[in-house]
Amino acid sequence: MSPAATDHPALPKLGIPNGKPVDMDSKLASPTDSENAEKEMNALDTRMNGTTLEIKTGEASKDPLMHDAVNSAGPTFNDDPLSATALISPLHTVNWETASYFTPRRATVNTIDGALGSPSGRAPVNKWEAFKRTGPHYPPSLEKMVMDYHHRHSKSWQLAHDMGAGSGLYSPILAKYFRHVHISDPSSTGLSKSRTAMTLWSGENKRSRGRFTFSNGKPEQGHEASADRTVDLAIMVEGAHFTNADTMVRSAAQSLSSSGTLALVSYHPVCRITGNPRANEALQRLFAAWGSQPWDVVCGDARGQKQFSQGLDFVPLPAELFDISKTRRITINTQNKGSAAFQVPGAPIVDVSDSRVHPSERRQDFSSENADDQAKGWRQEVGPEFFRSMTAALIGPMGVQRYEEDFKKIGDIIHETSPNGILVTVEWTVAIVLATRR
Repeated sequence: MSPAATDHPALPKLGIPNGKPVDMDSKLASPTDSENAEKEMNALDTRMNGTTLEIKTGEASKDPLMHDAVNSAGPTFNDDPLSATALISPLHTVNWETASYFTPRRATVNTIDGALGSPSGRAPVNKWEAFKRTGPHYPPSLEKMVMDYHHRHSKSWQLAHDMGAGSGLYSPILAKYFRHVHISDPSSTGLSKSRTAMTLWSGENKRSRGRFTFSNGKPEQGHEASADRTVDLAIMVEGAHFTNADTMVRSAAQSLSSSGTLALVSYHPVCRITGNPRANEALQRLFAAWGSQPWDVVCGDARGQKQFSQGLDFVPLPAELFDISKTRRITINTQNKGSAAFQVPGAPIVDVSDSRVHPSERRQDFSSENADDQAKGWRQEVGPEFFRSMTAALIGPMGVQRYEEDFKKIGDIIHETSPNGILVTVEWTVAIVLATRR
C-alpha cells in the first residue's frame, strides 16, 4: 500500500495552508497537497471508475516547431533560438547572448559548448533540452496507455517517481493523477530546470507546495529516494539506455509497492516522412550524412548506443520481481522490424541473443498507418524548416551549414509533392515497457 498520512504516526506534524496538521515525510511530502485534495481525489476516483481513462488523443500540437514558419496564419517570428524561423529567416535576428534558452557558461556533463549558440561559440545549451524540443511531443495516447495499465493493476495513486527526469517534461502529466511526484536526475542542472518548471506549473494549477520533491541521483539509485515498497508508479522516459539495466530495474522494484507499475519509454530520434517516398528518401539521405555526432548526443557511449539499438529489449524483468503474465512489451511504427528498427548507425548489429525478454512476456506492435489508438500521436505535421531545427539541435547551428543542399532538396520536394506545398507528415518509432510489481 502506498504512503498515506495515517501510515506514519511517528512522523512530525507539519502545517498546511488550511491550518490542519498532516504527517509529512522529510523527503516525500504527504499526498494531502491542497485544501481540496480529498475532493480532487474523489473526482479522480469517479472518473476512473471504468476500465479506461477519458484522455483525448490526436490533439494537434501548437508548438511553432511543428507548424513551421510558413503556415495558414502567415510567417511567425519569436526569440526562441530553437524556432525554425530563428535559425533560418533573414528577416529575424536572435540575440544568442540573452536568449533565455541558454545557460551561463560553465562546465557540466549536460551541456555542449557552443551547440545552438552564437558563431563565437559562447553560449552552451543543455543538450537534452534541445533534443526534446525537436523530437515528438509526448502524445495523449502515451498518457492513456500508461495510466490505463496502472489502473487495471493497481488502485493506488499516491506517489509517482519520475526517474532520470531531466527538466521534468513528463512530471506534470504524472501530477494529474498522483497526489505526489518525486523527480530525480543525475544532473543538478536538470533538477534545477525541473524545479523551476514545476514551480511554474504548480502556480498555474493552483497547487500548494509539497506536491513535488527532488533528489539528485541516477536511476540505478532510485530506491534511495523513497522507502521500500511505497512508490505506485516508477517511470523513465528516454533514458533507460544510459543505465545499467539490471541495477536500474532492481532499484525500481525495491521502491515499488505491491502491484506498482514500472513504465519505460524510448523513441527513435530519426523520424520518417510518411506518404511521400521522394521526400522521405531525401530526408534519410540527410540523416545518413550526419555521421556519428548526433548519436553521441542521443545515446552517449558505446554501451548506450548498443542498448538503444535494441529498443527496450535489453531491459530484464525478473520473474521473481514482476508478474510476467501482466507485462507488456509494446512497439509503435516499427514497419514490422521489431527492435531492429532502433538500430543506431555504426553500433554493433543487435543479435537475438542480446535480448533480455522473457519468452512468456506479451509483445504488441502498433502502427499509426492503421490508426491504432495506441499509436496515435506519434505522427505530426511539419514543414521543411523543422528538419533544419532538428539538425541544429543535435549538431549545432554552425553544423547545419554543411547541409544546405540537403535542406533545399527536401524543401523543393515538399513544395512539389505535398498537397498544400508546405507540410508533410512525420512519424517516430517507439518502444514501451509496462510491468507490474509482485
